[in-house]
Order: sequence, then structure tokens, then C-alpha cells
Amino acid sequence: MERVVDAAIVGAGIAGLSAALFLGRAGRSAIVFDGGPSRIESVGEVREYLGFDGLPPRELLSRARAEVHGYGIGIKRHRVSSVTPQADGLFEVQHGHSVTFARTVVLATGLIDKLPPLSGLPKVWGRDLRVCPCFDGYEVQGKRFVVFGVPKRLVHMASWVWMWSRDVTVVSQHAFTDTELERLRLLDIDVIADEVTGLVHSGERLEALMTRKGKSIACDAAWIAADMVAASELAAHLCDVDEMGLARVDGAGRTSRPGIFAVGNAADPAAHLAHASAAGTNVGPHIVMYLLEREIERRKFSRKDAHPADISQRVS
Repeated sequence: MERVVDAAIVGAGIAGLSAALFLGRAGRSAIVFDGGPSRIESVGEVREYLGFDGLPPRELLSRARAEVHGYGIGIKRHRVSSVTPQADGLFEVQHGHSVTFARTVVLATGLIDKLPPLSGLPKVWGRDLRVCPCFDGYEVQGKRFVVFGVPKRLVHMASWVWMWSRDVTVVSQHAFTDTELERLRLLDIDVIADEVTGLVHSGERLEALMTRKGKSIACDAAWIAADMVAASELAAHLCDVDEMGLARVDGAGRTSRPGIFAVGNAADPAAHLAHASAAGTNVGPHIVMYLLEREIERRKFSRKDAHPADISQRVS
């Protein structure tokens, strides 16, 4: 049989690494599976994470991985293709051409933004095309904002970014309700009935958005109200998920399937780095308790199956 570990952590972002750090310090065996770049690596600098503001994401992750390694936790640069529950309570974790068996699994797989096929997108994604003013609104406060994207989130996004700038324009062909229009009017947010098709930049800097009607709308920052979905389908095959495919969890990170936990953006689409770190730390004690209870149950059944003479001999 392949090696059995206490925890297989799927995802090597801050949430997964924080869980690994706790488990390593608790003396538990664990493997972190790194399936590729973390979502935070799309930006140039970490923001809104106390003690690390302005740090390049790769340096933050490098430090975190080094700390995890220091407690004996291995990190494999493998993508987990499947997690299969076994009759004995273990989970078969398939990665590459190998298999690892785990007593618990932590899903830290994150989410992805569903972006439209815009021209010029690769140059500005994560820098001048933004999804969260909480994270990087400070860097462009008071400048010209344009908001576009999925209609169901547009009014919320436009009014939310208004807190960082009073110069906000919405570009959409959506037929807004009277209530939505009133909200936008009260904040002096202009609406242009058109559709964004591309981004124009001078050198490396965004300077305008192009529309289907041929307009060029000058701006300093573009905010996209995008749909988000789970970055992995693992949760959907293992436990209850929401409409985005994210695992439904309780306050301890437990999913509907015993032994399967989820942290960070794998369960909470609004989680920032600080939340992800806290979620990874928070789930640690609950995993340890789950392992402890399983060990007690195993010993209880072992004693029931033992010969009475053997039991009395141990007691004496």
C-alpha cells in the first residue's frame, strides 16, 4: 500500500499552507499538493495583509513554503486529479501517476474569475483591470473609474468602488430597474449604454476602454464585475457545494462529508489573504480532533475484537 498521511492538502496558496503549518506543528503527517499558480500571483504586490503590505506574492508564498518545510511537511508540485473515499475511511488521492492515501483531505483549491474575451486583457489583468477595491482601491483612489461586467453585480460594484472615487462610469447595455438607476443617480454615477470589447494601453498602462459602438472611454482603472467559479471540481464530487461549485462548510471548515475540509476561496468567495490564513489555522485543531476521535474509535473496536485474556493481561 502507498504511504498513508494524516492530511492531504490540495492547494498551495495561503489557506492551504496555513493549514499545513498548523498540522506540522501538531506533529501530524501531511502533504501539500501544488497544482499551479495561486490566484494572488496575478497581482504585482500583496495588499491588505498586515505585515506583508507591498510584498511580491511569490516572495510571500516562498516564505510560507519555507516555514511549512521547516516542520517536515512535503510540498509536491502535482495536480490532484481525483479524491476517492475508501471503505476503510481513507481517501485515495490521485496525483500525476501516483497515489497517496490520506485520513483527511483539505480542499484549498480556490476559485477563478470568469473573464470575457477582451482584447488587451493579458497586459492589464491583475493591475489596471481590477475585481476588488478592498484589495487595491487605495492605489487608484480619486481617479477615473469605469465599471462593466455581468449585470447582476454591476450596480453593487459601481456603488462600492464609488467609495474610492467620485468619478465612476458604468458601461452596459443592461436594462436597469428604476431602483437600480436611482441608486446610481444618487451617487452621480454615469451609465453608457454600450458594451466593452477591449482595453487600450499606452506602454504598460491602461488609458481607455473600447466599446462595440466604437467609443473610447478614458479611464485610469477598470473594474469588472465578473462571475466566479470553483477552480477545481473536486468538491463537487465529494461534498455539498453552492452554485459556484464551492464547498459548503461550517465554522470549523467541515464539509458534508466527514474527513473532508475546505478553506479559503474553496469555500468562501469573499475571503482575502488574511481570511484565508485564518481559515487554514482555524481548521487545524478540528482536523486534529477528527483524527483523535478516529483513533479512539479504532482502539475501541480493537479491544472488542481482542481475546478476553489479552485484555485482562493489558489491564493488569
